[in-house]
Amino acid sequence: MNMLEIDVGNTRLKWRLLNEDGNALRSGTELLKTEPFAFLQVEPLPKRVRVSCVRGEEFRQLLVKLIGDQWGLLPEFAESKASGMGLMNAYEHPQRLGVDRWLAMLAARQITNGAFCVVDAGSALTMDFVDSAGQHLGGYIVPGLNLQKSSLLQNTAIRIPEFAVKAQLCPGRNTESAIHNGVVSMSVSWIIDEYRKRLKCAELILTGGDAPLIAGYLQNESISCRLVPDLVMDGLRVALP
Repeated sequence: MNMLEIDVGNTRLKWRLLNEDGNALRSGTELLKTEPFAFLQVEPLPKRVRVSCVRGEEFRQLLVKLIGDQWGLLPEFAESKASGMGLMNAYEHPQRLGVDRWLAMLAARQITNGAFCVVDAGSALTMDFVDSAGQHLGGYIVPGLNLQKSSLLQNTAIRIPEFAVKAQLCPGRNTESAIHNGVVSMSVSWIIDEYRKRLKCAELILTGGDAPLIAGYLQNESISCRLVPDLVMDGLRVALP
């Protein structure tokens, strides 16, 4: 049975079509402002659809309509739980934990038996800590790299060309590199500091669009990490088997 998995983030939508053995046949990434969505033309036709969606009810209903009209299917939406598959949610109101964070931790729990830290580097940069017993210790949410840069430019008089420089973890010698290096250095230093402070012996797992960039700088600082590009969708398999 072909399965379509969809990960709706803040600015992008990722999808992949799996065959009955769980292997990816097709995959793609789309900006949310793009319509009609390319995933609606996927072949072979899916027989089931499971979704992670961090956007509001209006967008969820849009997906229900699009998928229903296209294939006559009702998408299954994952929800954050108080506990599941050996993982305990730290939130007082578990359903308020972003479902993408919950799914990422569920997936991470399946690939490591010990404590771990999940960093999702997308529009938002999130960190979540889980101890060796599977207890979620809480997490952080801060602006992602691009959001930090755009916020600075939108709220100051600084005007520079498009970012084209490769960031270095050192002071910049022009305004463009000073901003770019500063944002990346601040984010990488923060991740290292929190990781070492909270769970320094834990496995560090990265996902999200900026994860490869951040992983490179972490490795340059002798911080070992594992890149899992589709961690949230991997969590869908656990939450909605």
